[in-house]
Amino acid sequence: MTLVLLAPAIAVLLLCLGAWSLRAQHQRQLQLLGHVVSNDAAEGSRPVPALLFFSSATCAVCHTAQRPAVDALSRRLEAPLSIREIDVAEEPDVSRRYRVMSLPTTVILRSDGTVAAINVGFASTDKLMRQLADVSVGVSS
Repeated sequence: MTLVLLAPAIAVLLLCLGAWSLRAQHQRQLQLLGHVVSNDAAEGSRPVPALLFFSSATCAVCHTAQRPAVDALSRRLEAPLSIREIDVAEEPDVSRRYRVMSLPTTVILRSDGTVAAINVGFASTDKLMRQLADVSVGVSS
């Protein structure tokens, strides 16, 4: 009987712990803004801004929402941009460096490799366009 009465309180406690954990993770990611996390993100001989898209084979939102948004963005680019999809299971070291703990996550890098923006969860094409405009990547409307 007491367990039945305690169940709602335990559920609320677990939800609060989960929310606190996600908030702490996001705060740790925000510490990356303005810093170079890795020198291998941009490809090619000339450094260009980059979009890192973290996903996994089992992430439904990654495949049904985020990938189409990134594809739509790539069709509208007017300037060079390195777009790299990173499977967290295949490249856990890269995921760890960018402190990715939930999917999808997108990271915008300036041409010098510094982190300009981090999006935890789905980021729309419009949101990504605004963030890319902040790092001087031209995108047609």
